[in-house]
Amino acid sequence: MSAPAPITAQLTPSSDKKPVEATVEDFQVTDIPGVMTKMGWKESARIMQRWLDGAPFVMSSSEKLGRLAVDKIAQEKLFDDLNFDWLTTASPHTGQVIKELIGKVTNPSQYNELIGRQKGLTQLAPGLLQFMTCMRSLGVLDEANQDLVKGTYDYSALSARALESVTQYNFRPIGTSTSEKKNNPLDDVYGTLGGFVVKFAVTKFSTTPKTKKMAATLHIEEIGCYIRDTYEFLNEGGDDQLLGYWNHDGVVKPSVYAYFTAPKTYEVDGKVYFKVTNDSYNQYRQKYGKGGDLFVYSTVKKVPVSIHHRFTADDFSEFSQRSVKPKVAP
Repeated sequence: MSAPAPITAQLTPSSDKKPVEATVEDFQVTDIPGVMTKMGWKESARIMQRWLDGAPFVMSSSEKLGRLAVDKIAQEKLFDDLNFDWLTTASPHTGQVIKELIGKVTNPSQYNELIGRQKGLTQLAPGLLQFMTCMRSLGVLDEANQDLVKGTYDYSALSARALESVTQYNFRPIGTSTSEKKNNPLDDVYGTLGGFVVKFAVTKFSTTPKTKKMAATLHIEEIGCYIRDTYEFLNEGGDDQLLGYWNHDGVVKPSVYAYFTAPKTYEVDGKVYFKVTNDSYNQYRQKYGKGGDLFVYSTVKKVPVSIHHRFTADDFSEFSQRSVKPKVAP
């Protein structure tokens, strides 16, 4: 395979001449993993090299949003060994966000933000409602009799991908809002994931049926946290997304003006950096027949908790009214 064409920039033409295409530096997207390695971005370099070497595969928007059953994802399209704790060691900024999120996960209050109750017309917050749906699918929640089946359940050995369809109940996006994108530092987490989603699944719990004196009880003992993301170069909305300005020394974020005008080169402290966009990778794939989009999962971080919920007849009635009903086979 011949080497990819170097990134070029147009010289400013005189009024009576056509623009001249001139090579500004022998810099290619295939050079970026090496630059990342030099910068200490270990995981960024690893996942990008995996994409560059992969068989051509373009993820659909539907697949990006998670509408593909996890058991249908082929192994060659998976990047599923990213260590969850790397989020905190690779980025102090992201580490602080994760620390605050874990604090919410472990909150023992019945109004736990992620898997608790809510105040208002309805009592079951979305996370708790979703986990009750999981328990129904597992045969633990008896909707007809408004009760829980007695038992102790341990899913701590399951991978993130397996938990997706068993006990996953909530999620939080990280680094995806406009303000977050503006303030995200350039580090290994940013280079690997950009914005991403942290998902939560119950990995250990026990249930006790109702009695004449006591409501049915759920005790959650452990929660698993993991990353779910995609690594692709889709241009959603029609615009070619700017990914930064690179050269052999590193990467820089452009000024606000440069971000919107997107010049082909950008100079900082006398050094010239070259524009890299989603289409830089799409063109590489089209020309060289390589470049495979990836589904990203991390390892599961297990967090001990002690969260109790008692379910009354009103709770079960609300669940029946608000939950998505299971499909009935024809």
